[in-house]
Amino acid sequence: MDGNRAAPDLLPAKLRARLFAPLAGLTRVGVAVSGGPDSTALLILVDLWTHESPAAPTLHVLTVDHGLRPEAAREADAVVDLAARLGHPADKLLWRHDGPPPASGIQAEARTARYRLIVEAAHRHRLDAVLLAHTRDDQAETLLMHLARGSGVAGLAGMPTGRTIGGILFLRPLLDVAKADLVACLDAAGIAYVTDPSNASDRYTRVRIRKALPALADLGLTAERLAGTARRMARAEAALRSMTDDLLGRAATDHGGVWSVDRAAFADAPDEIGLRLLVRLIRAIRPTEHPPRAEAPETWHAALRAGTAPRRATMAGVVLHLRRDRLWLYAEAGRAGFPECVVDADGDHVWDGRFNVSIAGTGGRRLIIGPSGRGARTDDVPAAAAASFPAVNAADGGEPPAELTVVIRPIGPELVSASEDCRPVAWQGPTDNLS
Repeated sequence: MDGNRAAPDLLPAKLRARLFAPLAGLTRVGVAVSGGPDSTALLILVDLWTHESPAAPTLHVLTVDHGLRPEAAREADAVVDLAARLGHPADKLLWRHDGPPPASGIQAEARTARYRLIVEAAHRHRLDAVLLAHTRDDQAETLLMHLARGSGVAGLAGMPTGRTIGGILFLRPLLDVAKADLVACLDAAGIAYVTDPSNASDRYTRVRIRKALPALADLGLTAERLAGTARRMARAEAALRSMTDDLLGRAATDHGGVWSVDRAAFADAPDEIGLRLLVRLIRAIRPTEHPPRAEAPETWHAALRAGTAPRRATMAGVVLHLRRDRLWLYAEAGRAGFPECVVDADGDHVWDGRFNVSIAGTGGRRLIIGPSGRGARTDDVPAAAAASFPAVNAADGGEPPAELTVVIRPIGPELVSASEDCRPVAWQGPTDNLS
């Protein structure tokens, strides 16, 4: 495999300049490479561009040995070798399993692990961004998968060209490029790549959709047209998100992990914007990777419009509490109640998956992080909402240490700008890309 041979003119220098223009001015950029055709082509093309652009950043290749197939280590080593021939440093990131790999949900778990390993490496090397190799074909498949699941505008917008995960910007410069063009580039240049056997496995929804694409193309639903629809939906999504941002700023109040919304402003908002705000706040209170299914918020919102919504309802672990002039949203305790955890050392502790509790000055005393309880009140926050806040007390029931300092921060508000649409579809099938 000769990594220094130029790619053919299927992707000429002018197109490369357009694809990688967003990287100009960055200092260090990672390239996620599995050894499959898409990510291998991405590495070759961005390498060529770095030699053509005076403003190009330095590259750092990241490859994950997922350990799910016997060949995984050898494939990761081949990526490291290719990066070395191109003159770029590379990290081989090991996914260490605590026991055997899961028998089900392996694709979703592998995806989560890959992102975690890449984010950690990106922080370690102070990378400005990491490139992913999703193509136009991947975008078309994603749109169809979301369509099959009844997604709304956000889901039909497909994969964004950029998103931030764990403080790292991930970019997809090849979303407008056909996979066939990338494969042709590699074949013409004599550059080897890995073919993942899961690409042919009908057990994965994405593979079944991929196999249906030729028949859909005969009906006019080509990958190019589907990707074009995704771009238009992305524009609509941006407009809807902006309107939701505006309603959030005008009508919602953050009480430090509990939210309230002015009912009059909420009622005046278009249904789509009200629903988006509702889901956004639920995810802010109970941080999750995926939003609740659309049916539950739609049913509750329709009942609110009809005047038949209950005074209290629960959705995705969050209480929706209607009071005279405001809608309150706060965490539900559940049957087991809120958790209590014992700590005896300074540090940061995550409580109930909702709050980061930073403790200093324990003096070796055992402390309990638990719910505030119904006796706690904060301003005009309802008693049940105030009870969902954490509190730190001495485990022996006495006074806490005199030097104790406690800082409580909600985890959720960073998710307030997350997607409000139906849950995304985890990457299924090829390990070449991350979705």
